[in-house]
Parts: sequence; C-alpha cells; structure tokens
Amino acid sequence: MSMLSSRLSSSGGSGRGRPGMGAIIAIVVGALILFGVGTVIAWKLKGSSTTNNTAAPSAQPCVTTSVRPGVVLPKPGTVTANVYNATTTSGLAKRTAATLGLRGFKISKVANDPLSKTITGVAEIRHGPTGLAGATLLRYYFPGAVLVSDARADASVDVVVGNAFTLVATVAQVQAALNSPIAVPSGPGCAKSQSPAASKAA
Repeated sequence: MSMLSSRLSSSGGSGRGRPGMGAIIAIVVGALILFGVGTVIAWKLKGSSTTNNTAAPSAQPCVTTSVRPGVVLPKPGTVTANVYNATTTSGLAKRTAATLGLRGFKISKVANDPLSKTITGVAEIRHGPTGLAGATLLRYYFPGAVLVSDARADASVDVVVGNAFTLVATVAQVQAALNSPIAVPSGPGCAKSQSPAASKAA
C-alpha cells in the first residue's frame, strides 16, 4: 500500500510541476503571431510615412536680394540734347536747356515741340538707334519721362518737356538713383515672371 501511494504521489507531483506539451505549443504560436502582427504594423507605418513625404514635398524658398543696377552710361559732356517745349508755359524750354547745360550736357536746339504734341507726362525723350545710351542717361534727369525711339541717324537726343514737368534732377539725385540697390527675387520658389531683367530699371 505504501509503495502504491508513493508511485501515485510521484506521478501526481510530476504532472503539477511541468507544463504540458499543448501549453508550450500554444505559447510559441502566440509569440509568433504577436511578432508577425508587430512586423506588419511597423511596415505599414513606414510605408505611410514614405508616401506622405513624397506627396507633400517641402516648400522651396524665394529670397529677395538687393543688387545694384550696374548701368554703364555715357558722360553728360558726350551727349547732345535738343530741348523742346510741349506746354503752354512760355520760356520752359529755355530754362530747362540752361539747367541741362549746367549739368554738363551739350545743348543744340531750343524751341517749341516740332511735332506739336500734347504731353501730359513729365517728358518725352526721343532718340535714334545710336542715341539710346544718351537718352537713358537723360531719363535719370527727368524721372518719369518716357523714351521714344525714331529713325534719326545721329546720336542726338530730344528732351520734350510736358505738363507734369517741374525740375531737372540734381547730379546728386541722379547719382543716388544710379547707385541705389534694386530688390530682386531669387531662388527655386520664385515665380518665373520674377526675374532680374523684369525688375531692373533702365
């Protein structure tokens, strides 16, 4: 009797102390399932992040920088100007010609506008192909004036003052305008229409 009891006791103790084979398999299978689920979730999160980065690229900058005009113009003493009056103000062409002479320009003709135009703006600066540089210089002395090209063969320039004209700019004002920086947008984020050529003043 004691021997039978001892065997039963030994058998029962062994069953209680070790897990069964079924339990071990269940644990292993559960661990594999959890690992697989975690891997799938991580892969989906990574794929989602890559897709978002591709769909929404970072904005490209557009920076405004300051540059100088860099305009190379002739000296006033090399430019011959005709001064015409397109207003009803008597003596305006004569006074304007005198001021331009003090600024260093060579003065040729002084008279009323030979084209008899009505100019509501500051002035028209008329020039031929070889007089463009001189006309561009003169426009700095008449801010707001309009350049008008014609077919003349020489390099002379006509300054035709209009109703909005007040004073010829001083040498200091012209120099400041020539040297003043110009705001120019640059960078890959700028619109194509924004270019130094479009912003540069003649």
